[in-house]
Amino acid sequence: MKESPLEMCRGLNYKLKAFVPTLSDMPSQKMVTVIVKGDPGKETGQAMPPLYATAYAVRKIYKKAGKVFKVEKLRAHWPEENIKRPKDQWVGTYALPVPNDVKDLPDIKEEKKVTGIEVKLATWEYGKVGQIIHQGPYSEENPTIRKLHDYVQSQGYEIVPDSHEEIYLTDPVKSSPDKIKTRRLFQCRLNSMILSKMKCGQLYDH
Repeated sequence: MKESPLEMCRGLNYKLKAFVPTLSDMPSQKMVTVIVKGDPGKETGQAMPPLYATAYAVRKIYKKAGKVFKVEKLRAHWPEENIKRPKDQWVGTYALPVPNDVKDLPDIKEEKKVTGIEVKLATWEYGKVGQIIHQGPYSEENPTIRKLHDYVQSQGYEIVPDSHEEIYLTDPVKSSPDKIKTRRLFQCRLNSMILSKMKCGQLYDH
């Protein structure tokens, strides 16, 4: 019997080409998460075994029940305040999507556990999001992010502060710098000026 994976990437445009900004609607999504403190280049590795082990443990339970889902691409939230800090003081959250009806996380094997790394279940909220795929080194991503910000503003929206999310479409360790692909997401809301006019009844169609 062919397996039918559960959909956990609603609102993500799979046909989106690199450097092309777009807006979409995304529902909230349950995630298994871990918090990483320190330089991502040094601390990320130790957080991955417990995170992936937990996601696959959830998948195993669902598979036994006849429901199979694919463990999707790794996601991350990096707060904007990190920019003001040395990298060894950064704090971020890595996450993997799981079905929205997950209530509790299963235990994992002792060899997959890491002291100081706690896997938690969380719900990430989305709504209207702007997204763009950056291809190339992380050091060259600023023009891509600016392109997305400009596009969002041109559509009458503004970026929600501190809502930056990354989805890693390729493995940066295994890929050459020019081949690295990262999907950038930002939650969006109606431009405050437009929203104000709507509340005052000044915005209408001609």
